[in-house]
Amino acid sequence: MDAEGNVLGACPPRLGCYQGQCIPACEAAEKAGGSIGCDYLAPSPPFFQNDLAGSTFSGACHAVFLANTWDRHARLRVAYDGEALDAAGFTYLPSGIGPSTRYTRLPEDGIPPGEVAVLFLSHRRGASTGFGSLECPRPPAVLADVAVHRSGTGTAFQVASDTPVSAYDILPYGGALSFLPSASLLLPRSTWGTNYYALAPHPHGLGVPWMMLVAAEDDTTVDLVPPSSLPGGPGVPGAPANAATQIKLGAGDVVQWMGADPSGAVLQSSKPIGVWTGNTYLQVATKTSPAGGGQDAAHQQIAPISALGGEYVGAGVLSRLSSQEPESVVYRLLGVADATTLSWDPAPPAGAPATLAAGEVAEFQTTSLFSVRSQDGDHPFMLTQYMPGAPARTLPGCVAEIPVPGSPCQLGDEEWVIQLPPEQFLERYVFFTDPTYATTSLVITRVRGPNGFADVELSCLGPVTGWRPVGTAGAFEVAHVDLSRGFVGASPACETSQHEASSAGAFGVTVWGTDFFASYGYPAGGNVESINDVVAPPVPR
Repeated sequence: MDAEGNVLGACPPRLGCYQGQCIPACEAAEKAGGSIGCDYLAPSPPFFQNDLAGSTFSGACHAVFLANTWDRHARLRVAYDGEALDAAGFTYLPSGIGPSTRYTRLPEDGIPPGEVAVLFLSHRRGASTGFGSLECPRPPAVLADVAVHRSGTGTAFQVASDTPVSAYDILPYGGALSFLPSASLLLPRSTWGTNYYALAPHPHGLGVPWMMLVAAEDDTTVDLVPPSSLPGGPGVPGAPANAATQIKLGAGDVVQWMGADPSGAVLQSSKPIGVWTGNTYLQVATKTSPAGGGQDAAHQQIAPISALGGEYVGAGVLSRLSSQEPESVVYRLLGVADATTLSWDPAPPAGAPATLAAGEVAEFQTTSLFSVRSQDGDHPFMLTQYMPGAPARTLPGCVAEIPVPGSPCQLGDEEWVIQLPPEQFLERYVFFTDPTYATTSLVITRVRGPNGFADVELSCLGPVTGWRPVGTAGAFEVAHVDLSRGFVGASPACETSQHEASSAGAFGVTVWGTDFFASYGYPAGGNVESINDVVAPPVPR
């Protein structure tokens, strides 16, 4: 396009546009630095009772979702532990939602344009919650428990495409009967960095916090300095608090520390790495969920320091209270640079920090929408949020004590999700929602542009309405949108796994799926570009 926005030429489907040139599509996606890409590594996150031998929960269904954002078919290549796997044997196109969900085998020419696919990567035969099976609904690529147990080493799946796709993972797959689900946006290998601050969900509940690293290339050296000692295990050295520890990894290798909160750990690697953190059984209590819920697993892939912003929006969750009053939501922040000063709009909620030091973690809760920013781009920080445990039973007829898919009682449960800075928002998202969850909702944040706020269009609903201002500055607005509730779509077109959202202005989307004592959440996508020059060296403090 020219400077006035006039189209000078259109790239054919096999190519993508980058800086005014048509280049191979995967190369264009890689150079763009976003969450859309062609090469992903997907380690299996540790799950509930991961630290116990012989647990029936071990080996739950691990699935990856791929959304084809391009206008040609996406051909897949999948490998595990050095062995190529036939994607056609475990990849399906889901359609419908709830009990009517159907799984169609992957076509020979790949994922069709604008469609989504689910790859059932692994499960152990007999994995169960006691209420129901934790096996995948179709045979997986690997019939085994491939997760690392306690602190140890393992191998990640490689999921690649000849066409740019968006990727997410979930463990376990299966809706309310999966009991303890968690999901994450996956970042393509090309966006991984070499300098990270670790941030995990708080260690509240009966679960165990953990951190997992995956190398993008062979001969990768990682130096880390954690604030708390991380227990070692087979093939993994213990990492003493406030001391430097070094490890070496090959491409696709996984190293996992379990048993201590890694939040505030500094990592520096010789080559790009991916970083995941989580908690195997997380509890989140708030003023509107005072007892917490049934507890859930949680995991997220986190961005490198270079992709963190100096401004974020706290957009809350779609209320699950019978009164429909806003829920109290807990937020978790981490500072990257010393002497970070935070400004809040509106006034800071009770308990919110005014400053952050490098590696400092803070939590607070609020029912209000807000934005928070630091003094400049040299003081980035990280903002994450929780979904609280299922609110107290308040709706008439809520007497069930075992999982009832589609029940409005105890809707959702604990989950933890990273938040993207508005500077990394996009103007278009093609994303996946899990069809096995009774309720699917979106939390959308739009940014005011030179001409005001641009409409956001959802492919199944049209223009989004119900926007609410964030603070008084007029820079952001938030909308909470139901796509389906009780397995009934907000429109018939919403009863699908594939969705698209678009606008003439920048906006962000967080996807939430909820059911009886079960929930998952993740950002629909975003940029992972370098937007700051801050480097945090791994030196004892």
